[in-house]
Amino acid sequence: MAIGWGTFFGGIGTVLEKVSTYIPGKIEKLKNEQAKLKEEEATIEKLNLDIDKGEDRSKAQRLTVIRKRIADIDRVLGNKAKD
Repeated sequence: MAIGWGTFFGGIGTVLEKVSTYIPGKIEKLKNEQAKLKEEEATIEKLNLDIDKGEDRSKAQRLTVIRKRIADIDRVLGNKAKD
């Protein structure tokens, strides 16, 4: 079975992202990204979203993406603290 180039480069990107967390300054960038995402999350949570509306549905989807990224950052920072 052949692996597509998109999958190949996506896998390399994932590996490089994990390795890059050990570069000085990367942790600070992650903390800044986390803070911005938490602000955006709080803003979206204040809205009374109706998922039957297209715009609200996209905001709800964005909220899901934000929460996943925050969880990923928390995991990376937690692992880095254990190092």
